[in-house]
Order: sequence, then structure tokens, then C-alpha cells
Amino acid sequence: MVSASVQKRAFPLFWTLLDKQGASNLAEQQQVLRPVIRLLKRYKLTIVGDREFHSIELAQWLHRQKLSFILRQKCNTTFREKRQPFQALNTIPVQPGSHLFYPQINLTQTQGFSRFNLVASWKRKYKGKQEDEPWYLLTNLPDLKNAIKIYSQRYGIEAMFKDCKTGGYNERRLPSIT
Repeated sequence: MVSASVQKRAFPLFWTLLDKQGASNLAEQQQVLRPVIRLLKRYKLTIVGDREFHSIELAQWLHRQKLSFILRQKCNTTFREKRQPFQALNTIPVQPGSHLFYPQINLTQTQGFSRFNLVASWKRKYKGKQEDEPWYLLTNLPDLKNAIKIYSQRYGIEAMFKDCKTGGYNERRLPSIT
């Protein structure tokens, strides 16, 4: 599903139903993104994806489309800074309330991939609640502040799904989100 986020709420724009359980692949992700990209080509878009959309291939494809992106990564994904050994994202020393920016890193140990920026961000405790883990965000945005601000808008999608499931629509099976 592709949704537009406006004022802490997401509105579905386009979706497909998959005949399978689990994560979508690159071709399926491109299939759902292409119509929306064409429809909104006059606007500056930033594609935001959760951990299901963590692939470096998707990041490269979006970058070739001249689109900004922020894709949340799984904590066991490996990265490296220039001339440093690869390490898992969860080895980054980020603590609640801290935010780190790594420019031009290599993600995954596969050869031939572009260099993008990495944000490691862990929200501070707020109203007695603490996030279980930090965000690891792969992005082609040039700065930490905008990447965190834009990715935070993704939670409007969660509100949309809550509305659909328990907010009166009572849908039991909803498609994956892009």
C-alpha cells in the first residue's frame, strides 16, 4: 500500500493484494510505487518504508528515479564506513535520546552497491514510555534532522490501520504498507 501522510494521518492512494504471506519483493514494491510516482510526479516525494522495505535494491531504484527515501533497516543488517570493517547496525552505540548520522556508508557486504546515509536514532523516554529499540534509517537525505522528522510521519500509517481494523471498518486482513 502507498499512502500519503498529512497532519499525522495517512490516506491510502494505491494498493495491491498479494496472494502470499510475508514480505513483498522488489518487483511487487515497484509495481505499487510506479502508479503513485507517475500520479504525483509534479511534487517533491520522499518514500518512507518500514523494515519490510529495507532492501538496498529498492533504495538504489528509488535513487535512480530521483526520489528521496528513508527506509528502516533491520538491526542485524551490516554496514561499514569508509575503509572500516563491516559491523551490524545493532552494534552502533546509540542510547535513548541520542541520534547519530553516518554519511556515505556501504550497507550490506554485497559488492557494487551505492553509498547512502545512515541515521541511528533512539527516541528518549516520553510520558513514561520508552521505545524498545532504535531506528536504523537508510536515506539519501543529506541531514539527520529532516530524516527523523519525515520518518516520524510514518506513524500516521499505523493510525490509518487502527482506523481500518478497529475504528469502525473492522477489516481483518489488510495489505502490507509501503
